[in-house]
Amino acid sequence: MSSDSYLTGGNQPFYLHFTFEHEGLDCATHDLQRSLRDSQKPISKAELSKRLTQFRDLMAKHFHEEEEGCFDEICAQHPHMCPATRQMELSHRLLLTQLDKLSRDLESHSLTDEWKDQFDAFAADLNKHKKEELAFVRRGLQLAEEDA
Repeated sequence: MSSDSYLTGGNQPFYLHFTFEHEGLDCATHDLQRSLRDSQKPISKAELSKRLTQFRDLMAKHFHEEEEGCFDEICAQHPHMCPATRQMELSHRLLLTQLDKLSRDLESHSLTDEWKDQFDAFAADLNKHKKEELAFVRRGLQLAEEDA
């Protein structure tokens, strides 16, 4: 990919935006986990439900930007990478489905330690996806690890 990408004016600024958004998702995830484990100030089911909806909206917006921006750019520059972008998009849908299931379970049951553990498992899956995606995008944008 050339440094005069039509979307970014260069790969480095685009990658920085991409990683900045991932940091926002990380902060939101950690904030939810902290709230779930705070025994001094337990989070109410209603507040948690509201925050899960906001978190899902943030994730969906971020995934859409990746799919319609970053992944399209990678496919345009490296058509052989298109199947891998489709796999990343599938992973996005699976993560959103996993979060939706957590939200539904919360609506129909009380907030339990088991639910908190399931959220932690979701957070681990999201983190694993993020790491895989960052490596994929670095390859697609032809950025060395030290440049990223």
